[in-house]
Amino acid sequence: MALPSDMFRRFLSPGRSIAASLAILLIACSAVPLILYVQFRKADDDKKTIVLRAAQQQAALVMNGLRPLIDQFNPQAVSLVADAIKAMANDGLTIRLLLHTDEPEGEGVFLVAAAPGETQAAFEPVKVKLNELGLLSRAPQTCDGSAPIEARIGTEAGTNELLFAIASMRTAAGCWSVLTSWTAAAYLETSIGRPYWQSGEMRMAALVYGGLTALVVGLFASVWLQLRRFQRLAYDLRAGRSDSSFESLNRMPELSGVAREFDRLIGGLRSSAELIRHVAEENIHALKTPVATIGQLVVPLRQAVPDGDARSKDALDGINRSLDKIDRILSAGRRMDWMIADLLDPTRQRVNVSDLVNESVVDYEDELELGDIRLERDVAPGIHVRGAERLFEAIMGNLIENAISFSPAGSLIRLAVRRDGSKAEIVIEDSGPGVPEADLERIFEQNFSRRPEAPASGLANRSTPRTHHFGMGLWFVRRNTEAMGGAVRAENVASNGLRVTVSLPLDR
Repeated sequence: MALPSDMFRRFLSPGRSIAASLAILLIACSAVPLILYVQFRKADDDKKTIVLRAAQQQAALVMNGLRPLIDQFNPQAVSLVADAIKAMANDGLTIRLLLHTDEPEGEGVFLVAAAPGETQAAFEPVKVKLNELGLLSRAPQTCDGSAPIEARIGTEAGTNELLFAIASMRTAAGCWSVLTSWTAAAYLETSIGRPYWQSGEMRMAALVYGGLTALVVGLFASVWLQLRRFQRLAYDLRAGRSDSSFESLNRMPELSGVAREFDRLIGGLRSSAELIRHVAEENIHALKTPVATIGQLVVPLRQAVPDGDARSKDALDGINRSLDKIDRILSAGRRMDWMIADLLDPTRQRVNVSDLVNESVVDYEDELELGDIRLERDVAPGIHVRGAERLFEAIMGNLIENAISFSPAGSLIRLAVRRDGSKAEIVIEDSGPGVPEADLERIFEQNFSRRPEAPASGLANRSTPRTHHFGMGLWFVRRNTEAMGGAVRAENVASNGLRVTVSLPLDR
């Protein structure tokens, strides 16, 4: 089992894992803007404080400049007040002189003069906004002071006025207020009256930073996607679904060298597999010829031995048994060489498991009859997997031979083929002695066997060239199953016997 430190080094170390590096990058890309936002907003708050203080002072100066005219106000002085306000206004600055009556909720507010010029009707939307802010309702109570506010007020022309401050004073005619507001860009670009993240500099910074982040994340994602393409191609090559090359699939010039080396590796494996198959055939033909010759030479020797010479007959029987064992070893070696070649260069195709299982059972009908063993089949039709027929035939042959060799005469072997979700399951259950729990995994090891020296009842007279046992059968089963992307497990049956289950991915 991998230690936590090993897991960290393999998957969480930034220098080893693209996913870890990308996660750290995203964390940094999220943290840095927050830190900068806090610092920029603090600077903007200081800027707003200075601007609002200047606006309050400006409103107070305007009110002080109008005080002589307001103290002795009469209807004939309206034009003088308007001229004075117009003289104090400049580009971007709006000045309004308001007169408050005693009506509640700011309803008795009248526009006396404004610069630039404005009618009472045009002032009504501004009045509504000021009422919503509660400023007009508070003005009569604070007529001798000033109250800064922050608000963006729409005008009839569709522009936004940034309302800074109001200064009030009381005279014999009533309570007067001077509203100063700005439409100049220098003030509208501040965050007064809106969240700081809506300011122009923050939007521009977010746009630039977002673009850079997307570029870096896109770079990581493109590398990851290319590696995923390589992974899918490797799987398709192993499953026999594709004949493409890594170089033709590659879209990143920086990975061209890697793709070429992968293609060379695949070519080398295929050449090695073909060489192994060729050498296996050559070796078995070269070795079986002298074995067959020795067997033929034994025949005339047996005929020449007198009937009473028991010692010579036993010697000849020993030679025949040794030749038979050598022949079986050669066949097992050939099967192993072919299996190794198939692991190096697996030729995959759509395999009908249901049909192959039924055909495999037919091959063993004589042995089942000789051993007085019944075999029950429950094979669901039309189950397909992706693999090599030769590998699957070896799986079934070893499973059936193993079940027959451990089943006593008159017993039953159950064989089932079924779907289990996305898997095809082949289950074979014998009626033998079972396996100790500690050895359920070891029986799949090479050269491991729990077979008793003396055969079970009914087994002694049914040994055929096919039923040789070297502790390799279940090892073949596991290796071939894993080569096709599956898994195999063994478990004891509650009543008696061993159940072996082979699971392979369905090819839908």
